[in-house]
Amino acid sequence: MRRLVVVLMAWAALAATAPVAVAQAVREWDDQAIQSSIDRARQYILSAWKDGHWPEFSEPGAEGLSAQYGGLTALCSYALLAAGESPQHDKLKASLAWLAKLEMAGTYARAFRANAWAMLEGNSPYRRNLQQDVAWLLSSDVAGAYSYTPAQRKAGSYDNSNSQIALLGVWAGARRGIEVSDAYWRRVQKHWRENQSPDGGWSYTGPGGSYGSMTAAGLASMFICYDNLSSSAALECKFQADPAEITRGLAWMDKNFRPDSNPNGSGNYCYYLYGVERVGLASGYKYFGQKDWYKLSSQALLASQQSNGSWGGLVDTSFAMLFLSRGRHPVLFNKLEYEGAWNCRPRDLANFTRWASSTFEKELAWQIIHLGVPVSEWHDAPILYISGSTIPKFTDADLDKLRRFALEGGVILSEATDNRPEFTAAMKDIYARLFPGYELAKLPKDHPIFSQELQFDIAETKDLMGVSNGVRLLALHAAQELSRDWQTNSTSTLAGSFKLGANIYLYVTDKGILSARGVNTWPAARDFAPKGTLKIALVKHAANSDPEPLAWERLATLFGNETHVALEFSPPQEIGELNWAKWPVAIMTGTQTLDLTAQQKDALGRYVKGGGTLIVSAAGGSDAFANSSEQMLSSILPGAAFEYIQPGGPPLNLPGYVIEKVSYRSNTRKTVANPTQSRLRGIKVGDRYGVFFSRDDLVAGLVGYPCWAVKGYSPDSAYRLTRNMLLYVARKDLQEQAILPQSRQ
Repeated sequence: MRRLVVVLMAWAALAATAPVAVAQAVREWDDQAIQSSIDRARQYILSAWKDGHWPEFSEPGAEGLSAQYGGLTALCSYALLAAGESPQHDKLKASLAWLAKLEMAGTYARAFRANAWAMLEGNSPYRRNLQQDVAWLLSSDVAGAYSYTPAQRKAGSYDNSNSQIALLGVWAGARRGIEVSDAYWRRVQKHWRENQSPDGGWSYTGPGGSYGSMTAAGLASMFICYDNLSSSAALECKFQADPAEITRGLAWMDKNFRPDSNPNGSGNYCYYLYGVERVGLASGYKYFGQKDWYKLSSQALLASQQSNGSWGGLVDTSFAMLFLSRGRHPVLFNKLEYEGAWNCRPRDLANFTRWASSTFEKELAWQIIHLGVPVSEWHDAPILYISGSTIPKFTDADLDKLRRFALEGGVILSEATDNRPEFTAAMKDIYARLFPGYELAKLPKDHPIFSQELQFDIAETKDLMGVSNGVRLLALHAAQELSRDWQTNSTSTLAGSFKLGANIYLYVTDKGILSARGVNTWPAARDFAPKGTLKIALVKHAANSDPEPLAWERLATLFGNETHVALEFSPPQEIGELNWAKWPVAIMTGTQTLDLTAQQKDALGRYVKGGGTLIVSAAGGSDAFANSSEQMLSSILPGAAFEYIQPGGPPLNLPGYVIEKVSYRSNTRKTVANPTQSRLRGIKVGDRYGVFFSRDDLVAGLVGYPCWAVKGYSPDSAYRLTRNMLLYVARKDLQEQAILPQSRQ
């Protein structure tokens, strides 16, 4: 039995270079290291280009394995495009033109070329070439399977490697709008069903000894067929496991997955990872068993990359680069797996994210996560999607994780599958426990979620409700389901559900700001011996004084990591209890109109005049809080003038911590005369600033999330401005401790 992917072995052997030094192992998740690895691989591939294309391994007109003339150039072009290379790059542009003139005879070559064409824009001049390659592939299968050439297939030969790659070529065309009949998907589905081994995996031909690369091929192929054939079962609102063949295949992967080698296989490691990436993205599963497939495999790849940027040759390097590039696509939704009917519409997010990727011309992903991992593992995606038709059984520990995710900047989106009222009632109770003091209420028709880029009938709002902390939405709930329309992929007849989902995406991500998979904006605290401690009071009042309670935790972590100075925050302090000698800095924020008593105003005045520094920021950029607090400051410091903090003076130019430019969120940039200069103002008491005042949000920025509703600074600028204000207050003590350089002013 042939267990080796012969053509890939041949290509790899011919393309391999002499052994060179292997990079040092990567021990921690580092997206910059992954991007650097991709860049070095890209340069290696480009360096091998010659005479209009990459060096092919055979001549035109050959038969069998050698019929793949043009395939290497197609694969390299596909990998470069997937890694973000511009099709206008001179070498890639010439290669695409060369490929367009080539009459290909081999299955691999045609399929990789189809994938390269599909990476181009919809109005690409190569649209007709994509149609021709897909038509060729559709005419070349027999009973849903392929061989190296159509002639070999008609003679009875087939293998599951050619069959997978050909299917991927057809699917690439289908995703670009080329019509593919249900009869084709059924033929292919039947082939893979009949070729599944008793242990749930797949081999090179027929049921037999399963191994990793072919099991990944079988699973990816089954998911493609499943997604392209409508299923009425998922509309009955019964808890859906994946189809039996997929369930058995995933069980094989859970048991046998390895990040550093092809399980039970002989070589073809990078080709195996290309299949793993396809399965991971198609299935949505972040883990095979307990293993994060992308994180662990990326670490293994980076540790084995050679100093010239390759993994031994052009073929393996192309597959490795495809894995790293495609696998790090931003994740929009995490779907929560929990005890209950969480998966009644198993392909809802698969269809929605595919539609969103096409609509916004940005590759987006989704994945399934569960409650058994730390919240830090949930932050691949900004939205946690909870679908259900029965009452979820969340423990107190589960609720703690859900709350933590939201307070760290995430948004929970729940929906009642089949419009089940009992699920909506249960989620109302859950949200009341998660966010006491904030109510789940129906969103008004003028809410910005309904007025983002995509317009739709206001009657299609799905009775959307939300929980707001006054700055942003912590959670959303759809009492009328979204998932049925997403599951049926009804992008035309039921477009409102897709547009509403897109508007939620745009709102939560501030018009599409998403990090690569694995990038967590919540920092990990590093161990350090504190060189000093700065004590800060959080001011308590009746205008929603602490809407983002984890802002201070994240600020302390970032500040400590950078300066090695510890921040110590008080519990919310009554204004009358403020003591500047104990708490030299006090932070006051809120989202509502601030109405203080005369005694409270007097206490704030004494605090500032006595030596304390008050930092006032409107959370979320709230006009109500900004206007009322500005009036309050004028009344407690009569005659004092607000002045804009100049870029050349303190606190923006503290030695070692100079802020030359700032950036704003999209909802604010249009209102700023100079989009690189802060609008921070201050009030001087004697020769020092006793008050810093910001109408623009700092607090949401300190939590670190994007959100269209927030008016203020970007998270990075919010942190740097707050950091410098704190260092300004503590500068004398810190200079004495040699933490800050002595100022020359």
